[in-house]
Amino acid sequence: MTRSVDRVCAVLGAFTVAAPQLTLGELSERTGLPKPTVHRLAGSLVTTGFLRRERGGRYAPGAQLSELGAVARAELDIAEVCRPVLDALAEQSTETVMLAIPDWEALELTVISSRVSRQMLSVMPLVGRHFAISAGSIGKALLLGLSEDELACALGRVTLPTWTKRTCVDREALLAEVSERRAYGFAVAHGEFADGVSGVAVPVLWDGGRPRATIGVSGPSFRVDGQLARFGELLLELTADLRLPADARRSVA
Repeated sequence: MTRSVDRVCAVLGAFTVAAPQLTLGELSERTGLPKPTVHRLAGSLVTTGFLRRERGGRYAPGAQLSELGAVARAELDIAEVCRPVLDALAEQSTETVMLAIPDWEALELTVISSRVSRQMLSVMPLVGRHFAISAGSIGKALLLGLSEDELACALGRVTLPTWTKRTCVDREALLAEVSERRAYGFAVAHGEFADGVSGVAVPVLWDGGRPRATIGVSGPSFRVDGQLARFGELLLELTADLRLPADARRSVA
């Protein structure tokens, strides 16, 4: 399986800005793979939309690659736009800071960037991991950014896994909590995602009425519980002027 994946990656990686279209022979030469192997792999990639076949037998990147590129570009744009906020928040809070983005279709979130606290006891962010969008303060912050109708729809579909004995798995209770937190502008969690860990987060970068990201601060409960309100106000202040570039708004629409 690994060998096949490596070969597929080699074929896709053969295309460059200078060589956007390649013949079977050129693909074979660039990848070092036999022509029959390249022909089979290219055929599968055409079928799945990652390559397309042009006139004259040349191959070129397909629509699926363009879509993946748009997703990657949007994620990089979000990370870059939020970078100064993450840096300032980490310095001023001295706790672990996380940036996550939602998948509104799957109702999941992914942590894409972080700043880890230098304190001896700190929270280690799970960058690259996917979680239900209800997870902890960063998940509830995303729900906080929805309209009432979208919130009701999301809570009707989202999974509510039990992370700790304090995790809210009752949809009505979660709806009531999110509705209550609207007046504050930030969401909080006390030991709901991990025992002994508390956090606060805000939704950011609206596009089409829904937040495109959330930024949060987390730390050991014994150290941060008394500071969550202050951290929440700090988050609101630092994120007030965040804006997505116009091209990024188009790519994530």
